[in-house]
Formats: sequence, C-alpha cells, structure tokens
Amino acid sequence: MENENDRQSEIWAVGGGKGGTGKTFVICQLATCLASKGKRVILIDTDLGAANVHTFFGIKKREKSITNFFEGKQDLENLIIKTKIKNLAIIPGKNDTTSFSTIKHTQKLKLLRQIKGLTADYILLDLGGGTNLDIIDIFLLADRLILVTIPEITAVENLYQFIKSAFFRKLKSLFADCGLKDTAKDIWHNKQEHGINTIVDLLDYLKKISGDKRDFLSKGLSDFYFNIILNKVRNIREVQEGFSVKSICVKYIGVNARYAGYIEYDNQFWKNLSLIQSSPMFIVSHTTKNDVVKIADNIINGGQLKIDSIKNV
Repeated sequence: MENENDRQSEIWAVGGGKGGTGKTFVICQLATCLASKGKRVILIDTDLGAANVHTFFGIKKREKSITNFFEGKQDLENLIIKTKIKNLAIIPGKNDTTSFSTIKHTQKLKLLRQIKGLTADYILLDLGGGTNLDIIDIFLLADRLILVTIPEITAVENLYQFIKSAFFRKLKSLFADCGLKDTAKDIWHNKQEHGINTIVDLLDYLKKISGDKRDFLSKGLSDFYFNIILNKVRNIREVQEGFSVKSICVKYIGVNARYAGYIEYDNQFWKNLSLIQSSPMFIVSHTTKNDVVKIADNIINGGQLKIDSIKNV
C-alpha cells in the first residue's frame, strides 16, 4: 500500500462550478509557471465533455487521450504528451460521449490511483464544470484545492455551490472515519432543536459532544482549505470581491479559504484566442505572467493576498 510520505508529486486541482470562468486558462498558466521554475509538471485534462487543454499549447492532433484510459487500452503514464514548453507535459482530454456518469466505479478508483502514481514534481488536474460527485472526488484528491471564478454574481453563486458540495463531501468522509456519520446526520435533521443554523454551528456542536473525537475532527480539517483565484479582473472593486468570497466561505460555510490572488483581464489574449490553434503556445501579457507567479507562490507557500497590497487595476 502506498505511503503518502513516499509520494513526491504534489497534486493541484482547479475547479469552481460551471464553465466560462477561465479555469483551463488559469491552470495552463499555473502549469507553465511551475515548469519555468524547473519543476516537472504533468497537466491532465479531466474535462471529458469540453477538453481543450491541448489547444492552449498548440497541439492539434491527439493520437492519444484520457479516453484511451477509460476504454481500457492504456495506462495514464503511456498517454503523456510533451509540449513545446520545457518540463511541461499533458495528458489531453477528448470531446466525445464519455462522461463520468458512464464510467464504472472501478475505473474511477483506478484513475485516482494512477494519478497518484505518476512521476512529476507537480500534477495538475483541469476539472469539468458542475458539482457531479465524481468531479468532486477527483478535486478532493488534490493536495492543493484551487477555485477559479470571475467577479460576476452568477459565477460567484456557482462557486458557492461547488464549495458547499466539496466541503460537505469532505465532512461526510471525515464523519464516517471518526464514527460520527449517523450522529451528525441526526443532529442536522433536527438542527432547530439544537439551535443550529449553519454548518459552522454543526461543527462546533459536534466538537462539544464528541469527547475524544474532537481532536480527530480538528486535525482532519486543520490543513483543509481552498485557494481562491479571481480571473478577468478589471478594477479595484472587482479585486475586492475575492475578499468577500473568502469571508463568506469562512463565516457561513465554515470552510477555511485563502485568497491566492487575481489575474487582470488580458484584453489582447482573449481577443486573439481564436489564433491560439496556429501558435506553438499561448502568449499572454507581462502583467498576467506576474499575476500568475504571485498566485503560484501563494499556493506553494500557503500564503494569500493582503488587502493592503492591492495595486491599481
């Protein structure tokens, strides 16, 4: 059985509700940034319905993709494709009828096991949109949980749904591990009788009544947190949205969150997005590169954006 302490790769996963927020753009930028630091990076496109990681690296033909894994033809390590960027390889996805709802449970377990077994400094996972439990389970596999949204009300609302789904999935597993699953379920169903209004209240209540399991609960959540990235930011007011998202996560959902940083809207990149297919790699502004470097450093070091460090946008 694999010892977690023996695994050298660190897994990062990018999720965040529905599409349109630029998750793939952000994870490709993070992968490029890490590779530029001399780290071996494998970026896996697990967005089975709208795979486009390969496009960002100018790869047109995909003779192999993650679909080959699900068809039982290849292991993940045999599906790795090199990019034009030194130290960076990808396992591309494929736009077809394959979806997690059509994949057997044994295949999903094998996927998670093989992701952990890949040899790299960093393994990055680009997830599809939505709150499907299989997507959530792949997301929770990661060592660094990264959420991408944009400063628009519908995108933020979708993000909250994703956060709640992921956090509740984590809690369900944690409660089961410490023998509190039935207790937590009963208390939540009768929350009014116990004066409980939020998941924060539930956790506080369980810690009070769980005795020797209190430390287990606290330890299980001590290193569990989300890294929030705000994408396509145009002004100071939008930058500040990230602090609001973080605050709501902590206060009302009960999950720890860190505002890893923001990426300014790169007008030239999005304007020329259609040209990427003819380019060996995507080209972004110097400002975008600097934004990503700061975000990557915060994720690596467990840091976050400080309100007094905001510059004009």
